[in-house]
Amino acid sequence: MRLLAAAAHKHNIPITWAVDTKSVPIIAKLITEWQMEHGDASLLMLDIKPMWAANWEAQQAANPGSSTAAMAVHLVTMREKLPAYIAKEWENVKRTLPWAEPSVVGAAFKNDVFLRALEQSEFRGLWGYHWNQHHTEPDDPEASAPEIDRAGFGCFYPLEASTAMEAIAPRDTDDENTARPFRGLVGLPYHTAAHLTEETANLRAALLNGTAQQHYDIYVENTAWNRWLGYVEHIDPLTVARLGEEDIERLDAYFAHVVSVQETKPQLLAQMVDDYLKHHEQIEPITIVAAHTTPQNGEVKPTPILRTFYCDAACELAFVEGAMEPVEIKNFASERVLQTDATKPVVTAFAPTRHRTELRIAITIESIRAIPYGITVWGDHAGLQLIESNTDDVRWIGNHALFIRLTLQAGKNEFNLKLTI
Repeated sequence: MRLLAAAAHKHNIPITWAVDTKSVPIIAKLITEWQMEHGDASLLMLDIKPMWAANWEAQQAANPGSSTAAMAVHLVTMREKLPAYIAKEWENVKRTLPWAEPSVVGAAFKNDVFLRALEQSEFRGLWGYHWNQHHTEPDDPEASAPEIDRAGFGCFYPLEASTAMEAIAPRDTDDENTARPFRGLVGLPYHTAAHLTEETANLRAALLNGTAQQHYDIYVENTAWNRWLGYVEHIDPLTVARLGEEDIERLDAYFAHVVSVQETKPQLLAQMVDDYLKHHEQIEPITIVAAHTTPQNGEVKPTPILRTFYCDAACELAFVEGAMEPVEIKNFASERVLQTDATKPVVTAFAPTRHRTELRIAITIESIRAIPYGITVWGDHAGLQLIESNTDDVRWIGNHALFIRLTLQAGKNEFNLKLTI
């Protein structure tokens, strides 16, 4: 912790330390010192999984003939117990860190009931969303449906899609706390660059080959076509302890590079949460373009291929340069990932025509179900301006591509755009 703090504080970068009730008494003196001198803060790690699993087992035992009854009692019980559990854990931290504020917590296991309990407990942010990772147990499908962490590379409101989900799994409308839309808690990524590499946990490799700087620079470049971007760098102090002297110098160089960028505004996670709440009443869509250099057909020096990642309240889409249709779709409304060609929508017609100073584009897409969707038209379209469209959104991604956000219904879908040339 001292090594990491020295490197970050040298460049006026404050640290948000993730602590739990067991670790905080041991490190409270250090964190308090850094809070006073450098503005550091703490976030409380919570693990509701043991309580959740124990209560579910108890309800199954009490209702052996009805999983529906067991689930109903289980959820009601958890709604009652979780706020008290959170409050008790926080009081334990406050006794050791009296200056701490109830702002951000962290968790690996999370679900709707937990999120609403956090809101009742005055917390504003939840850190720990991983990209492309399930956070519920696959062997316990009834206690909590397997769900993919949403928007694991950007800030978002975790349950903004709850209205869409109600059409699939209606909620108890008699429970005011459950039925209303939820936008009071900001979800924070565990590590922003996780979607850019498979080795996010290898700090030494990231410092040695420069990928730490590269990933940060990618997000800096993407600020040009995003209204708001945050970047969370997660570093485990245990990995810092294993670094050699040259690696520590590389860590120092990385932090120096970060603060040298004009767009950089180092801040605590709590400040990032407040900034997001201030500027966005709804989830702000994020579009990230990054060059990947995966070898193709035995290439010695692979040619960089652009990939685009798009995420909003309803879906996350991934595209590969040259392909109009997404290569991966995460449908947050139904909690499913479309993985087979048989279940993916198909663009059956894409017809651009020119009429004097207008470019008209007609798009036809066949889908077997209602689903949030989008297509990417690669190329530089900077000279075009949108006049008319029956699509959800049209976004210019620098000189890389034109992104068209669509909502598909089951069957044949037709869209039309008019752009000035």
